[in-house]
Amino acid sequence: MSLRNAISVDVEGFAESNEESFRIPGHLLDPGCRDREVARNTRAVLDLFASTRTRATMFFLGRIARDDPALVRAVADAGHEIGCHGEEHRRVFNLSPAAFGEAVRAARLRLEDAAGCPVTGFRAPDFSITAASAWAFDVLLEAGFRYDSSVYPTSLHDVYGIAGAPRDIHRLPNGLVEFPMSTVEVLGRRVPFGGGGYFRLYPVAVTRWLILRENAAGRPCMIYIHPYELGPEVPDVPGLSPLRRFRHYHGIADGASRMRRLLDGLRVGTAAQVLAERGPHA
Repeated sequence: MSLRNAISVDVEGFAESNEESFRIPGHLLDPGCRDREVARNTRAVLDLFASTRTRATMFFLGRIARDDPALVRAVADAGHEIGCHGEEHRRVFNLSPAAFGEAVRAARLRLEDAAGCPVTGFRAPDFSITAASAWAFDVLLEAGFRYDSSVYPTSLHDVYGIAGAPRDIHRLPNGLVEFPMSTVEVLGRRVPFGGGGYFRLYPVAVTRWLILRENAAGRPCMIYIHPYELGPEVPDVPGLSPLRRFRHYHGIADGASRMRRLLDGLRVGTAAQVLAERGPHA
């Protein structure tokens, strides 16, 4: 049987996800505007996954459980795993250990109350557990998480990445399991693929080939996406440079059809399912 790959969704709004990257007009950060976008796009993701019989891990911001607990419950009731994406969309390396710990504990409790099930997985906003913020692993373990999926084992991005981190699922020295983001070795460099901007920029056939190549080497992949990359509502942020606009908007219009093509015939499931199949020593 072919390896199962994890598919995940970082559930957040477009504006709040980019607030630390470039200037966002205030009206796009209005709670009502933000929440309508997240709800509409997330329900479109649920419809897509239902039609493709896909179960995914949905990493929610804790503030969504506060503002729209019914949305979190709907995702859990549809059979998806609920993970934690922090309380607000704030990069970990810009927080103190104490502030991060308080935020993730509060977020986890909010999500469990809304979903009615345990929350054991975490993903940092912008994959912002780096070498400088590796203290976060101990905070996550103390907060009750069993696995993390925040590390990008690459040096090719301007915000995130731990260049020497293992590319395989592994157990950290403190006992927390790390399910790293997917990369491929190209001429001695680790090139990211499988989600977000990489999913939008790479041809679907290339993404599928890379996934199957990693599977053949015994390595499950982590696919990830955001609701606004699959749903119908994407706020237009004015004043972006051509590079920024390309980086953040290219490929969004046909994201849902691209995801359907990627999922066709590919064995996928939740991160928890993949970790269970890897056994207790993952």
